[in-house]
Amino acid sequence: MKIFPKLFIAFAASFLAVIALMVVTLDWSFEQGFLKYIHESEVKELELFASELEDYYGEVQTWEFIRVNPRIADVLLNERRLFDQNIIVTSRETGPGKIYRRYRFSFSPPPRDNKLNQRNFQRFGEGITSRLGISELRQGINQGRLTLLDENGEVVLGIKDLPKNTMKVTIKHRDKEVGTLVLLPNPDLSEQIDLQFAEAQQSTLYISALVALFVAAIISLIFTLNFTGPIRKLATATKELIGGEFKTRVDIKNKDEIGKLSRHFNILAKTLDKNSASQKQWIADISHELRTPLAILKSEIEAIQDGIRNFDKETLKSLSNEVTRLNSLVDDLYELALSDIGAMKYQMMDLDLKDVLKETLDGYKERYQQSGIELTTDIEESISIVGDHQRLGQLFTNLLENSLRYTDSPGTLAISTSSEEDHVVVVVSDSAPGIDPKSIDKIFDRFYREELSRSREKGGAGIGLSICAAIVEAHSGSISARASNLGGLLIEVKLNKNQ
Repeated sequence: MKIFPKLFIAFAASFLAVIALMVVTLDWSFEQGFLKYIHESEVKELELFASELEDYYGEVQTWEFIRVNPRIADVLLNERRLFDQNIIVTSRETGPGKIYRRYRFSFSPPPRDNKLNQRNFQRFGEGITSRLGISELRQGINQGRLTLLDENGEVVLGIKDLPKNTMKVTIKHRDKEVGTLVLLPNPDLSEQIDLQFAEAQQSTLYISALVALFVAAIISLIFTLNFTGPIRKLATATKELIGGEFKTRVDIKNKDEIGKLSRHFNILAKTLDKNSASQKQWIADISHELRTPLAILKSEIEAIQDGIRNFDKETLKSLSNEVTRLNSLVDDLYELALSDIGAMKYQMMDLDLKDVLKETLDGYKERYQQSGIELTTDIEESISIVGDHQRLGQLFTNLLENSLRYTDSPGTLAISTSSEEDHVVVVVSDSAPGIDPKSIDKIFDRFYREELSRSREKGGAGIGLSICAAIVEAHSGSISARASNLGGLLIEVKLNKNQ
């Protein structure tokens, strides 16, 4: 299954679970709260009935008048009363627009021929509570819920076998308990207005739940589209990147993890694009550097074959020089390849950097003298480091070769060392010509040569400084370049001391 339907189902299911829980909770809360409200209303009405009966008891000082005529109890509970076919009704208002209603509850039992009321009457004592909103409204369900006890607890009117969960209100006359009015629990709502209100609230709740589900579905869809849209863009861009389209970029403005991922994707694509361009340039540069000595060799050999040039010592020397140049270039390329794959071998040992520098300088003093370049040194007596003697010699050889090739005559090359807290600094500084400040950061790039003073006319393939950077990095050091006070280029190498 794709991520879109998964996320949509997850969001929708979460909203559905929350809405269902809210509906159940609100339904239960309303049911309990509304029943509590009805119960409190009945208690207040029961207290009112008890007060009415107390007044009548005070006039006759006995309950015998109720025992003799039980129906009179229902009559006495209302000051305003009418008789209509032996059914007692009351009016809360007089005059036009009077509203009549049945008693909320009374002493009279339900008719025996009404099986529905008989069943409900039997449930009163059991205290069974049904859910709100049941459409089976039962006429007479409240009849027979009142019971009157005398001062001795004997039943004057009502049910003899009373359950435990009843509501009782004491009837007192002159601070003396003369009786008790008992109300049986109601198993369900029976008043039409109460039932209508409960059903209306339930309908509203269910309609609200359906509307909430619809809104939740829309919100889930929006969230899913907002979340999966950037992912689909990234997936499409990744396919293009796999196909070699390194110019591919994604435009996602999110400020979350997706936005961060898209920015990282763009950086990756830019890096791959740059590496691809560098690789193409690398191949072009290698081809150019190899083609030059090969072309010279080919032309020299063809000249000898055609008899244009004699095969003498001078010709042999020229051929040997081109072979040496070609061999040097191949060796440099091999060293770079080994560095790239981490296979360049290093034999680290304790050594004195002064000895490495002195050994390297001894091999170049005569060449610098012949080139009219003054060589000055300021090297400390003892510089203890851990390194590879051969690779460090190669490092300084490349630096000296680079200065010798690109320093005008007469000129100067100054080499100095200095010790800092945890590393030693070697500075190689030459005289004019200098280098464009904009190009200084590129001189350690492979095959890079400054197009003006440091051009191909001076020789070299532009690999020497790249090898220097690889050797310094392998020694956990650093190498940098800047303009020299002598007018040329200054190379600074930092190597860790032997601690």
